[in-house]
Amino acid sequence: MLTKGNLIKLFTFIVCLAMTQASIGKDLYMSPTGSDTNNGSASSPVFTITKAQALAEPGDVVHIKAGHYKYDNSQITDSISPYAIAFHMKKSGTADKHIIYKGEIVDGERPVLDFFNLRPDGLRVAAFWVDGSYIEIHNIEVVRVQVTMTGHTQSECFRIVKGSNNLINNVSMHDGMAIGVYIVQGSNNLILNCDAYNNYDKVGENGTGGNVDGFGAHVQTESSVGNVFRGCRAWHNSDDGFDLINCKAPILIENCWSFFNGYAPASFNKKGDGSGFKCGGYGMRQKIRNPSVIPVHTIKNCIAYFNRNRGFYSNHHLGGLKFINNTAYYNPYNFPMPNRKSVEEPVDVNGYGHVFENNISYRPRVPRPLISEVDSALSTFKNNTFLSDGPDLTDKDFVGLEAYELTLDRKEDGSLPDIEFLKLKADSYWGKKKVGYQWK
Repeated sequence: MLTKGNLIKLFTFIVCLAMTQASIGKDLYMSPTGSDTNNGSASSPVFTITKAQALAEPGDVVHIKAGHYKYDNSQITDSISPYAIAFHMKKSGTADKHIIYKGEIVDGERPVLDFFNLRPDGLRVAAFWVDGSYIEIHNIEVVRVQVTMTGHTQSECFRIVKGSNNLINNVSMHDGMAIGVYIVQGSNNLILNCDAYNNYDKVGENGTGGNVDGFGAHVQTESSVGNVFRGCRAWHNSDDGFDLINCKAPILIENCWSFFNGYAPASFNKKGDGSGFKCGGYGMRQKIRNPSVIPVHTIKNCIAYFNRNRGFYSNHHLGGLKFINNTAYYNPYNFPMPNRKSVEEPVDVNGYGHVFENNISYRPRVPRPLISEVDSALSTFKNNTFLSDGPDLTDKDFVGLEAYELTLDRKEDGSLPDIEFLKLKADSYWGKKKVGYQWK
């Protein structure tokens, strides 16, 4: 028999259950065989992110089924000059209820979103244009994003325009003509465990390959702080691996690997600039658009190997940069550090204000200093293999020098593979000093 007390308990339980279900959110589904006339249920999946977003609310999870999604011009949902936009990510979650787009992995196969046939005339392409916040995107591949314009141009797999507090995790962007991730504005965006590789614009500017970086942060407001690239890899992108030119707020690049950039894919045919990490700068024109406070970018626990031109590069920055526990090997210049003299004077001077701690520079590919174009009196050096009284490194100091390890498959959780490449033997002189990328 239900007493008054039991009725109150039952009512309280029902209310709590309803609140719990509401806080968890609903599940929606995408499939390569889905249709945007469907309702997004497991038995009636949709085909595009656009439709999934229209159905989603904060707290919801969109499950993207494994398989090959082929998109064309009919998937262009917006045009913001000079861009044609496939998926305009403008619906935000909240701080405690993100909107999550999650690729399902089945027998090692992930969702592959293919933009080869999305080719607007006279417009750049943004596969994902992100100006929403509290959005998460996990476990997908974005491939074959195109360039159709022959002049100075670029396309992007992900263009973060205003969004903040977003996560792009375990996403691969490859075999296209576009930049992987390009951040323009917004704060606290985390690009985690992502790969950008084999990207080369063979259409724009006669196929010179410029403007196709793996990852770029070029934020246009000084308030766009807290953006991070962590655990990412960039290789065989025809321009740079990571690029921070014209960036007005500090960026952190951590635990990232950059190699074979500045070449056409599957070759060593020279193309764009070819810096592993282009770490700042505002160009060398007479008039530049610099922020009132020059940001100090931080690069830590990273590898720069066999890039066409440079490993870690200050790129005429107007102030100091921080380089902590990095390893540069077999780039023509491992650590070139020139700074622009001043806002008014577009000439290079030896780098000033930089901080170098626990870094390795080993065997530049051509006869160069281990670090160059730096003013040692105006920068800070602590426990590096260069400008040091310690012994020169040799191959015998390393556990392994097999570069193929850099492209090994990621772990199941998306984190970088365990490798021996460029790790120091613990009992070596420099191993005991804990220099290089392996020491966190």
